[in-house]
Amino acid sequence: MSSGLDIKVNLENNVAEVILTGRIDEDANFEALTSCEANVFHLNFSGVNLINSCGVRELINLVTALNQKAKIIYKSCPQIMIEQMNMVEGFLPANASIESFYAPYFDPDADEEIKVLLRIQEVSNKKAPIKKNDSGTELEFDALEAQYFNFIK
Repeated sequence: MSSGLDIKVNLENNVAEVILTGRIDEDANFEALTSCEANVFHLNFSGVNLINSCGVRELINLVTALNQKAKIIYKSCPQIMIEQMNMVEGFLPANASIESFYAPYFDPDADEEIKVLLRIQEVSNKKAPIKKNDSGTELEFDALEAQYFNFIK
């Protein structure tokens, strides 16, 4: 059975740029990463649209294995990944870091929730940074800040 997860790896100068797209579930096969010889893994999760409990286990197994040989950097983490980081011990290993992630904001002009890509440095004291829409209207952070940003140590 084929997995609903697509993994693209670009290896250059011992740095693996990894783009994950689809579902991280019990069928996720991370062999392309575990067999990759790199000193740094940039894991881009922007295309991940589902992660279930079996996928959480598989991803923890992956990052535990990678963590023994390389530095791990999470990039463009969608809200579903942030929720797992906040709930599951080991989902974000101690020496892994987060470069960027999506956060939920409400746009009052469009009357809709939008996902805004934030860099980890933009969040201070677990407070959402001020963001504006194209017309200059301030967006409202659409979650409990202390809970959502709990993954930031």
